[in-house]
Amino acid sequence: MAQFRRRSQVMCCLLLVTFVLLAFPGIAYGAGITHGAGTAYGEGIQVEASPQVITKTVFRGNVSSVKVKVTNRGSVPVEIVPEVCDLSIDEQGYNVEIPDCVDYAWGLRGFISVSPGRFTLEPGEERIVDVTIHAPGSISGGRYGILYFAASDPSAKGRIAMVIRCGSLLFVTVPGTETYMGRIRDARFIRPQEPGASAAVFEAVFENTGNIHMSATGHVTISNARKTLVNAALKGGTGTILPGGVRLYRADFEDVMPDGVYKVKVTFAFEGKSVTMEKAFRIKGGQASFK
Repeated sequence: MAQFRRRSQVMCCLLLVTFVLLAFPGIAYGAGITHGAGTAYGEGIQVEASPQVITKTVFRGNVSSVKVKVTNRGSVPVEIVPEVCDLSIDEQGYNVEIPDCVDYAWGLRGFISVSPGRFTLEPGEERIVDVTIHAPGSISGGRYGILYFAASDPSAKGRIAMVIRCGSLLFVTVPGTETYMGRIRDARFIRPQEPGASAAVFEAVFENTGNIHMSATGHVTISNARKTLVNAALKGGTGTILPGGVRLYRADFEDVMPDGVYKVKVTFAFEGKSVTMEKAFRIKGGQASFK
């Protein structure tokens, strides 16, 4: 998932500014800006969606709905067009919009409808949008999406128009079908090259192999035949890891370990479960290599 390039680094409000060339060349407006959670604005356009994160449970074969409020906080009328995209989260914890042409097992786009499909808001006006989720009888685990609201100035005909998208994250769970599983996919040492950096960095990659979103905490110990030299938490946050997704965790070591043979033990805990990886490695001339 980390290979997809359409990425937003804002967890709650997602903004994309698109310049659309209409019938005749004209004036291009200034760039749009995210402003707090749930709000996006540009030149004269400021829209807000609430809530910013929607979590919903839907049983197999059932239909459920949720309401989202869209408010025009700007100074000009705006035309709003809802759009649903599939959501992934990369190894750094950034939201990733999945392109329509990509086959994605955990997407929500095919199970959701939004009404109305287009509407206009005057300055200060708000509108309640109905979001309907249709759960097939075969669905299980979780499905994930982004509900965008694309706002543009309808008076910008014949000019270059700015389109601003603000929206909400959608997390849908099918109760009774969740499977929580995970594994440590990789563990490695990195020797930073930057001046003033840590003596060494240990990285571990945790993968969600279940069918539902989760968070995980990691821990690493390093010992030799005599004692434990490192006993540290792995930093990667406790943010959400989607099914099929990975999260990169790391620990920085300030002290240089002498040449010798060591054992590293990595443990991740999630949803009352844990997984462990143990490896022997050797340090020689300041370089660490797994045996």
